[in-house]
Amino acid sequence: MNNSAPAVSEIEVPLFERPEIYDRRWFLLGVMCLCLAMVVMSVSGLNVAIPQIQSGLKATATDLQWIIDSYTIIFAGMLLTAGAIGDRFGRKRALQGGLFLFALGSVFGMMATSVTVLIVARSVMGVGAAFIMPATLSILSAIFGPDERPKAIAIWAGFAGAGGALGPVLVGYLITDWWISPAYWWGAAFVVSLIGAVVVLVVVTIYTPRSRDDEATKLDPLGSVLSFVGLAAMLYGIIEGPVKGWTSTEVLVAFAVAIVCLGGFAYWEYRIDTPMLPMDLFKDDGFSIGSGVITFAFFVMFGFFFLMAQFLQFVRGYSPLDAGVATMPMAIPIVLVSPRSVVLSARIGAAAVIAAGFAFMVAGFALLATVDTGTSYWVIAAALILIGIGMGITVAPATGIIMSAVPLNRAGIGSAVNDTTREIGGALGIAVFGAIVNSAYRSEIDTDVLMALPPEAAAAAGESVGAATAIAAQLPPEIGSRLSAAAGDAYNVAFSNSMNAAAAVAAVAGIGLYLVGRKSSLAKPSAVDASEISNSAS
Repeated sequence: MNNSAPAVSEIEVPLFERPEIYDRRWFLLGVMCLCLAMVVMSVSGLNVAIPQIQSGLKATATDLQWIIDSYTIIFAGMLLTAGAIGDRFGRKRALQGGLFLFALGSVFGMMATSVTVLIVARSVMGVGAAFIMPATLSILSAIFGPDERPKAIAIWAGFAGAGGALGPVLVGYLITDWWISPAYWWGAAFVVSLIGAVVVLVVVTIYTPRSRDDEATKLDPLGSVLSFVGLAAMLYGIIEGPVKGWTSTEVLVAFAVAIVCLGGFAYWEYRIDTPMLPMDLFKDDGFSIGSGVITFAFFVMFGFFFLMAQFLQFVRGYSPLDAGVATMPMAIPIVLVSPRSVVLSARIGAAAVIAAGFAFMVAGFALLATVDTGTSYWVIAAALILIGIGMGITVAPATGIIMSAVPLNRAGIGSAVNDTTREIGGALGIAVFGAIVNSAYRSEIDTDVLMALPPEAAAAAGESVGAATAIAAQLPPEIGSRLSAAAGDAYNVAFSNSMNAAAAVAAVAGIGLYLVGRKSSLAKPSAVDASEISNSAS
């Protein structure tokens, strides 16, 4: 008996043509969306816990950036490799392994007693997320036929934005009111990740079909190393620049390493026959523009999530739960608008729709730049609704454009590229906007107030609003209130600067991508009938 005879390929009969898969495709879409939302919530949700982490672990402003960005750096650096592994060895296996690592990292995060341990835990979660995210989109692409796929991808993309908005609410509730843990215990932030990963792992194991690329090429270890080191070095330079000086040897070396590694990565991928990132994909206008849209959209979005939770708690005095609930107006429009944006793109062309999405974001960020301690919350809510509409309009069509440019059997690579641009944009956004806020805060804080403090306390309060708030609580009421007010005013200015920067980035991205996109096929109505897309889920 010949045991080496190949089994019948799982993609010879497409999954979406199998009755048992077809009948539960919308249920499986829900499972994939839950996986995605859980991954995104781990970025936005932990932002609500920043004040508690800062006081509990004595973390500096730079430490906080590393705690948040360690997840996204590892996530982004591993995505292409994880997508290729999923294509080669099976997407269900990749998803299961990712969920296990995600749960494991969550356990370590809950138990962390130092900044270093927490960063390591977040890194483990990042590895898990790198296997989860591309697997969800590639499985989704395999179980839906061409007519329903755009609608399914739009719903998937909507959950990415909604998960970001819902994360602060769930984490805020657990930190503030969860009866099992001590009040304001930041470790409760990892409960959502742990429970979610375990439950979804069981469901995935039982119900998710297997799929892979039978023609997958071999892995690319050198490409993986070059891309990861280059990205990590670039973000290190951006995060450490405000602290160590932009012209310091350490920061300049980091940027030099980033240039060499990322340049070497591009050269290597062009040179080899089996690249991890096929550069020929970028010859497709839709693929290139879609990747750019995702990068810029999540650049401003993740940066916004990182700063907004701190602004609401440190400047406006919200509890973690109140801060989470305050961001909810952004989630609803994302969920409602995302599926409809695909229909609109099919009718008038994706270029115009995406440009309109960035315009909504510009309006929202510009409005947030005017907010201070006395501004009505309804102004904040209006800004969040505008940003939510912009994200919903922008991200869903861009995701569909990327996936439509990739053959179905290479869905893992297409998904990984989509997710990599998302996470690179997000990691850069956290680093850049964090650097803007840190630099502005240090220059705006009232030095006369700091001079009235002991030297060590003055140095800490002058570095971050979180440290200043903690120190103010330990001082006599008159001195403490002066420090708290000075720190709040300084952070308010810094936050306004960052929101103006976000509006500028969104404006430049929207205009630039529209000018490029209007000369491509994205300016034209889709070949897919819009009514067909609109009714596909009914």
